[in-house]
Amino acid sequence: MSVNANERYSGHESFVCRYGWLPKAFKAVKANPEIMRSEELAMTTLGIGRNMVKSLQFWAEAANVIATGEASRHELGVIGSRLFDQEGGWDPHLESLDALWLIHWQLSTHANLAAWNEVFGEGKLVRFDRQQLINALVQRGAGSARPLAASTLEQHASIFVQTYFQAERGSDDTSWCPLQDLGLIKATKTGDGRTVYSTDVGAPIGLSVRVFGMALVDFVMRQGTSNSADFNQVLRGDYSPGVVFRLDEYQLRQFVERAISSHLSGAVRFVDTADTQSIVLTPKELDPQYMLRKHEEALQHA
Repeated sequence: MSVNANERYSGHESFVCRYGWLPKAFKAVKANPEIMRSEELAMTTLGIGRNMVKSLQFWAEAANVIATGEASRHELGVIGSRLFDQEGGWDPHLESLDALWLIHWQLSTHANLAAWNEVFGEGKLVRFDRQQLINALVQRGAGSARPLAASTLEQHASIFVQTYFQAERGSDDTSWCPLQDLGLIKATKTGDGRTVYSTDVGAPIGLSVRVFGMALVDFVMRQGTSNSADFNQVLRGDYSPGVVFRLDEYQLRQFVERAISSHLSGAVRFVDTADTQSIVLTPKELDPQYMLRKHEEALQHA
């Protein structure tokens, strides 16, 4: 996957994805697939203002909690159904780090958000200040169909950082983004007063073998019809589990081995020979709950 003219730099209406928004969006669309067609109805049902409704819709679609259907209707997204459905969803109120890692994977690999692609998808920025992130977005935006305003780039950079980092948060503050709990972005002050953000490799607190397995399958299926990926691709490739989850080689190997011995048993093999180390997937042996997309859809993204 490479820089493309369809990357998104706006649509979030200056709001991060707030606590409680994604389960609320899922519940509302399940009750009425046409709710987003009427701003007034959406505002009344969701209990938030017009711009927040637009932002909530943006984040719910980006996270695949809901998906656009036909005739301005929405349908339930695969990730939304896995997490929030009252009949089998494993985190209806988005309370676990496990579920947040899954949403982080979706935003970083499939939502086509420029800052996410730059930092977590392709891993181009590991340590950066605000201006360095904006400069990187300027470079990415050079291929856009129309010039991007400086204010758009600045806001997108700000929303990205705020999604994962907030210096202070009150106990009753609902304006924070739950992805901050993943600890993926840390901040330090330099001698000249700048704030530098880092996304270094570290132990991914709360990342389960289940979610890692979903991400691994998703990545391998996007590599093409061979249904296999070199271990180094899984570790360092663009939009790979190693890069998106900030794993080192040892951590990745541990996750792969644990997934193969449990959730992905029989469906995934680790081939380790003198010539190659690769992950091989047998889709027909895979439990459907570990597929985030249909096989044909995954190939379209390859």
